[in-house]
Amino acid sequence: MSEIDKPCQGRPARGPGGSYYGWVILAACFVIIAVSSGVISSFPIFYVSVLRQFHWNRGNTAIAMSLHLLVNGGASPFVGVIMDRYGPRLAMPVGALLTAAGLCWLSRANALWQFYVAFGILAAVGSAMLLLVPLIAIVSNWFVRRRGMAIGIVASGIGAGQLLLLPLLQRLIALAGWRTAYLVFAIAILVIPWVLVRQFLFNRPEEVGLSVTDEMGQRQKEQASTSGWLAGVNKVLAPQNEIIVVDTAWARTDWTLRKAAYSLRFWALVMAMIVFAIGFYLVTVQLFAYLLDRGYNPAFAASLMGLLGCFNIAGKFGGGLLCDRIGREMSFSLAMALLIGSIVFLHYGRVAILGIAFALLFGVGYGMAIPSLMASATDLFQGKHFGAIFGFNILGAAIGGALGSWLGGYLFDLTRAYGISFMLASIGMLVAALLLWKARPSAVRLLRPYKVTGVSA
Repeated sequence: MSEIDKPCQGRPARGPGGSYYGWVILAACFVIIAVSSGVISSFPIFYVSVLRQFHWNRGNTAIAMSLHLLVNGGASPFVGVIMDRYGPRLAMPVGALLTAAGLCWLSRANALWQFYVAFGILAAVGSAMLLLVPLIAIVSNWFVRRRGMAIGIVASGIGAGQLLLLPLLQRLIALAGWRTAYLVFAIAILVIPWVLVRQFLFNRPEEVGLSVTDEMGQRQKEQASTSGWLAGVNKVLAPQNEIIVVDTAWARTDWTLRKAAYSLRFWALVMAMIVFAIGFYLVTVQLFAYLLDRGYNPAFAASLMGLLGCFNIAGKFGGGLLCDRIGREMSFSLAMALLIGSIVFLHYGRVAILGIAFALLFGVGYGMAIPSLMASATDLFQGKHFGAIFGFNILGAAIGGALGSWLGGYLFDLTRAYGISFMLASIGMLVAALLLWKARPSAVRLLRPYKVTGVSA
């Protein structure tokens, strides 16, 4: 047995059946993000119930979401630093505790300032320690040649959370009220991520006696032992790629947040995340209320939002595969085109079937966008300081999301309509695509198919 195959400190070096342990990491991250992402995605459902009870105006109430996104984003660079230094086993359980505490407080809240503090600050800091910054950093450490696919699988957990959690939470709100729903949700947030992190998550392969090169070795064995139609399916779902370094000087740079901040690519990527988030949250925060205003009943509206999660899963998984094949820029541009088309369906559709068409286009488009953006950040700035750099990118997305959340509510209060919000959202999607082309991650690293003829390859 070589040194690379030996377990480290008594920890498992392989997954079930001797498979690469990275797949266990991937499964744990998927479940964690599915549960934890519901804190944000469920806000539109709780938003309507809270408005009905307290009769606050939409703009002021939506500030809770804006504050949540801003604080979440502001905490993200610090979470990245903690991840780089101490790993997920310290940061993430603390994040679960803070998030659960915030949701428990919400279940007892009676004033708007309490929503700002509990949801906008406490739950926001906790979520930052549970979601994209730690999980994408972990997955990027474990997967290189299939990084886009791995990020897509983890990100699809957000859609799975929408699909399963939103109808359940809406049902629980209808039966027991929004306060009880928040309390039950708090228990789930505390228990599930805590157990998975402590039992299964490790930051890097070296912590369990492996190297990221084992990802390649395991893939070779899988391909060598697979034949017939199954080999064809395997090739489509999990293609083997090799990384081609186009810009050697850039790729060899030991990127820190300070160095990255002096590059045009860094700011183009940050701005792409900002304007994309503005467009996305202009639509999603008001979506549930919009559907009710259009005459849909709450059960159908919640189901339609759950359906968004279903298509979101497909989009993220397919988008991860697609951005490994056609490049980050092309995949993201296609995603933006789908999102703009979905907004047209949403605004001009008059029957339920067009609502389902919106869910299909919006869910798939948003799903495809996430792995393209995340993989672009990794392609440009991968290294030992990636957590801090990626955290700053998430801060940009949070700023955009906060602005979009508030602006959607403000514009409705001002105009009593949604047309301006939808138009601005479409413009934001277009600008985001142009900015990612400016960042051009494929000019630094790109992937191409790697032909494996046997284990010796």
